[in-house]
Amino acid sequence: MRLREDLADLPPYVPGKLIPGYLKLASNENPFGPGPRAIEAIRSGVLGVHVYPDGAAPELRAALGSRWRLPTEAFILGNGSDEVLTLVTGAYFRPGDNGVTSEHTFSAYEFSVRLFGATMRRAPQRDYVLDLEAILSLVDSRTRAVFLCNPNNPTGTVFSQTELKAFLAKIPASVLVVLDEAYAEFADAPDFPDSRALLDDYPNLLVLRTFSKVYGLASMRVGYGIAAPSIIADLQVVRQPFNVGTLSQAAATAALGDRDFFEKTLANNRQERQRLIEALRGQGFRVLPSQANFIAVQTPCGGQKVFELIRDEGITIRPLGSFGLPDWVRITVGTPEQNGVFLDAWSRAKKKF
Repeated sequence: MRLREDLADLPPYVPGKLIPGYLKLASNENPFGPGPRAIEAIRSGVLGVHVYPDGAAPELRAALGSRWRLPTEAFILGNGSDEVLTLVTGAYFRPGDNGVTSEHTFSAYEFSVRLFGATMRRAPQRDYVLDLEAILSLVDSRTRAVFLCNPNNPTGTVFSQTELKAFLAKIPASVLVVLDEAYAEFADAPDFPDSRALLDDYPNLLVLRTFSKVYGLASMRVGYGIAAPSIIADLQVVRQPFNVGTLSQAAATAALGDRDFFEKTLANNRQERQRLIEALRGQGFRVLPSQANFIAVQTPCGGQKVFELIRDEGITIRPLGSFGLPDWVRITVGTPEQNGVFLDAWSRAKKKF
């Protein structure tokens, strides 16, 4: 057996480093862990794990429908939102087709596109923000989808409602626009796009969300797509029948109803994100304006070296060389205590930068 030649140069995903006993600020996880309602749902359901899950996820899709004010037919569940990306490319892409995205963004878009023999085009950014006009300029007759991450991972930067509406008005209706909003709950910019309203006006829009971030369920692997029922029906054709487990569905459904935990997470992130930004800018470092639960920091000596120096302090952060940003690191916003530990470690380590 031989690997397909067109996949030989596909780089493997590089996850945030997990070292037992270290403070992990590398993967944008919820520093509080899962919420109490999700924990209880997992405990209550554990004796039923011998039974196959209901792949239609009726309870979770109904809860999402209530939250988004949309019919259940507008939702598809995935084993993480990564799987929904693969459903998109599996349903719509053939060899010779292409997808379009930005440089310095989430690598799963390219992986999903190339998995089915298509190619990915990458547009340059404008001061570390997705340039929608540049992305639009790369769309042609073989483009099946564009992939937009907002807030963008790993920069945390955003484009506005006005920019997105102008983009959607220009792009051909035959091109699917995949709007990845994994970090949208953390965004508080007044002009951040209202994806719910846009779904009513643009039938070629697919919004991605996840339970991995604000809901603290990264290990449960639950993501979802929202789109016109006709698009969702296409994706259901290529979905594996038991892709999201029973405990994962139960935890996600419970998490949706845990408003106290949701608000606690957002309040901490607003306060502590600003704390980190101000502290590092105050020391002379460039920090991008973030609307996510992480910050991107430019380093004077290379992200890998800074990662190693911070690791020596017992903390893991994310060097961004794999995103094409070798001078940058990404730091997850933690609790006040965690951020205090990190800032102390940074102050010690920066003497070696």
